[in-house]
Amino acid sequence: MTDISALPLLKGKKALVTGIANDQSIAWGCAKAFRALGADLAITYLNDKAKPYVEPLAKEVEASIFMPLNVQVEGQMEAVFDTIAKQWGKLDICVHSIAFAPKADLQGRVVDCSKEGFLLAMEVSCWSFIRMAKLAEPLMKDGGTLSTMTYYGSQMVVEHYPRASGCTRSRQVRSRRGRHPASQISMN
Repeated sequence: MTDISALPLLKGKKALVTGIANDQSIAWGCAKAFRALGADLAITYLNDKAKPYVEPLAKEVEASIFMPLNVQVEGQMEAVFDTIAKQWGKLDICVHSIAFAPKADLQGRVVDCSKEGFLLAMEVSCWSFIRMAKLAEPLMKDGGTLSTMTYYGSQMVVEHYPRASGCTRSRQVRSRRGRHPASQISMN
């Protein structure tokens, strides 16, 4: 039987992986798999507090781009894509594994969520994916793949997850609507 990890299926492909927090992150699993299949990686970290956890992982997979990306900080997302454009000139794979909601707005009933907490969760968890797609599109000259994460709570009622599930559902709807026959970018 052939060991698929030995096949360079992604050789020459350029992949951006966002949202790695530590070695337990789903995004970290994606980065390791892409690298094992031959992709060159760009990896981001949230802030200086997260950097010591993510930097050794980026080194392990020989990420050629390693930058901060807090989607709430003006210009950071643009800086990541500008660096990708300058260093690689293209992008084939983009993984969005970013979500956030204030702790106070994760407790209790969805109708008790604050407007500010809801809008912040939507901005970080959903709108950032749309922004990322817009910045990735010109770099995906030969097509590409944009992927975002979901959670079981977007499909089923999960205790203690009532408020964030709306953001997860919204992100799913946005990513599915990106699959248009005229589009060169598929969103998964």
